[in-house]
Amino acid sequence: MDVEHQRFTRVDRFMRNKGPAEILYGALVSSVVLAATSAGAETGDIVLLATALVSVTYWLAHVYADAVGGRFDDVDHSAGHRLRHALRNNTGVLLGSLPVLVVFAIGRLVGMDVYRAAFLALWFTVAMLAAVAALAAHRAGVRGRALVGEVALAAAFGLLVIVLKYWFMH
Repeated sequence: MDVEHQRFTRVDRFMRNKGPAEILYGALVSSVVLAATSAGAETGDIVLLATALVSVTYWLAHVYADAVGGRFDDVDHSAGHRLRHALRNNTGVLLGSLPVLVVFAIGRLVGMDVYRAAFLALWFTVAMLAAVAALAAHRAGVRGRALVGEVALAAAFGLLVIVLKYWFMH
């Protein structure tokens, strides 16, 4: 099997095995943490560190739950095998947190204060959630008002985080 085919197979498997859903979870978790930590932070370092640490912890909890929970369905494999499998197959949660962190860091690098960089990352999250929902719904054949409704619902999750950010600030 050539390298290109192996890469396509991995991407296809990721897309079929809850990969996009896990990426959305990761993005939402990291945006909530970013919103909360940036409310009182004077520097972006603590925001990045706290968001990254919580995202990694959340990912490890997800891996652990999959490894242990998977033992109920998979009695033939050892706990070590299940853990290795969970580590390999649950990267989406961790990957989903990266865009939020990167957008926040870019905002800081171009001179935005913590407040503005946080809102940049949060609005990016709203756009990302809406775009993924639009793609998923479109691929499923949803059109018209139903498509708009699905995109609006997805964007509402991101907007909820922005509302929480305002709430944390006051």
